Amino acid sequence: MQDFNSKTAFITGGGSGVGLGIAKAFAKEGANIVIGDIQTDRLENAEQELRKITDAVLSIEIDTTDIAALQNASDRINAHFGPVSILCNNAGIGGGGKVLETPEEKWRRVTEVNLWGPLNGVRVFLPGMLERGTPGHIVNTASFSGIQGHHSQGAYGTSKFAAVGFSEFLRNDLEGTNVSASVLCPHVVDTPIFYPDLKPTEITEIQARREKMPWLKEIAVSPDTVGDQVVAGVRSNELYIFCDGEDSRKMLETRCSDLIAAMDRQFPK
Repeated sequence: MQDFNSKTAFITGGGSGVGLGIAKAFAKEGANIVIGDIQTDRLENAEQELRKITDAVLSIEIDTTDIAALQNASDRINAHFGPVSILCNNAGIGGGGKVLETPEEKWRRVTEVNLWGPLNGVRVFLPGMLERGTPGHIVNTASFSGIQGHHSQGAYGTSKFAAVGFSEFLRNDLEGTNVSASVLCPHVVDTPIFYPDLKPTEITEIQARREKMPWLKEIAVSPDTVGDQVVAGVRSNELYIFCDGEDSRKMLETRCSDLIAAMDRQFPK
């Protein structure tokens, strides 16, 4: 997919962070922007920020685990802008911690949002995208925690591994059609996931929180940078969209070398 002008992009979790960065990037490309989020205060702030770029903005309060709500959103988008050509299943939640120290309800909620949310989005929007026969693209937001397990991120990392696998199988299904799929695998992005209790307008408080996390400043990329990388990845039809070439590369090399080493031990050449 090369031309995004006047195409409609729907970004879930678009009220802040990576979702807002993606929305801004597609807005700069001339797309009609629809952002969905469960947090209405963030949604309102995001819409105001997007209107500095374009007037073609629609915001929708939505819970992506509710497929009926997504269908209603589809109807609203069709009436307002026309059908969705770019679907970014970005809404997600954290859920770190050791496997046995993570409550069952947290496991279920994280999986429901981070895997079932994207699946619901695909079930609602993909049939129409295929039927129309015009170029379309789906981006599922995972994480580098879904490429290589690191630290204690039990529920979150597991859900993101599932999102990567889901995207790979979806891409296989879409081969030969007018629609393709990518999976976004950022490592560390400076988003409200690190300060979820603060509002976007609490700038002083956010900066103070960042000062307590110097590593965030050292290794994190900005949501706007991620948004630009998503646009470039869709344009070049990448399956995997990465967001940094240093720490992510080291972890990817470690995973690949561990896999090959295991194969060589068990089945020597």
